[in-house]
Amino acid sequence: MADTETICANRECRIAQGGKCIEGHDDLAKCPFYGREPEETDDEQDDDGQDAADAFDGLHLPVGLPLDKGGADKILAMLPSRMIGVIGVHDSGKTSVIAGLYDLFQLGAVSGSTFAGSSTLQGFEFICHDARVASDRGEPHSERTKRGEVQFYHIDMLLNGMLQSLLIADRSGEEYEEVADLAANAADMFELRRADVITILVDGRRLASPSDRADVMGSIPLIIMGMVENGAFLRKPNLAIVLTKDDAVQASPRKDRVEQDFRAITDGVRDKFADYFGEFGSFVTCASPAETNVVRGKGLDELLGFWMKPTAQPKAIRIRHRNGRVFDGLAIKETNVG
Repeated sequence: MADTETICANRECRIAQGGKCIEGHDDLAKCPFYGREPEETDDEQDDDGQDAADAFDGLHLPVGLPLDKGGADKILAMLPSRMIGVIGVHDSGKTSVIAGLYDLFQLGAVSGSTFAGSSTLQGFEFICHDARVASDRGEPHSERTKRGEVQFYHIDMLLNGMLQSLLIADRSGEEYEEVADLAANAADMFELRRADVITILVDGRRLASPSDRADVMGSIPLIIMGMVENGAFLRKPNLAIVLTKDDAVQASPRKDRVEQDFRAITDGVRDKFADYFGEFGSFVTCASPAETNVVRGKGLDELLGFWMKPTAQPKAIRIRHRNGRVFDGLAIKETNVG
């Protein structure tokens, strides 16, 4: 009997060494673990999983979700690229503009640009689904952007025989609204400092509402001012001001007033912030209409054309520092050493 190996399924039990059950059973027959082999551990299972991974000889595909800042940096380093910063308060139509542009590319070239690939295809499909018939929704819907770090949607395009990348930044509208309350909230908005084009969205539905009109017209200059105060536009990007949800505007009895208000917003921003931007452009869009009085994707081709226009490079000013030392006044002179 002494030669029989004492086994226990509880790996912490030391009955084989001390003869005492860790569960406290004097009668070992009552112990549910005694006499059974230990079960396979998670470590062993992990090893098996690692072996399976090592044996994989297929192709690992990217997840295709929106990129973080690091992923955007890689795209910027690979091809000539355009970074687009889209600023819009909550429910202003930002996600619909991004999704609408992707849907237009599936019908053919857009503003002379041909779709040539994307590393965020699954991300595009997520935001497009609820605006399609396949979603079984009664009307088009766009999922709101979650608060947190900025994410980027990526499209490669063939334009004038040259392959270029387009990165569209997507950040929660609430975070942009907070800039109007505290300018310092713009300090970490990397996408604005790097942007070639800043796109300001004006919610047409809210502008047509008597109760929301004043808030829409007043918030946009405050948001831009907060970003200007934090040096977000030192590269002097181009600026696009976009009226969204034109279907709601066209169906409104206040349509003429909305168009006047939009011109007032555009002229006011141009006059007040002309020194901080390059070229200005204004656009009327309807990316995902709930009504049938406007064509789906209206205005997005013109907006893309503006996005892809070259941005004037800022002129650098050479500053020569002098501290009064004689060496600072020396100039380089070419000499024939022979």
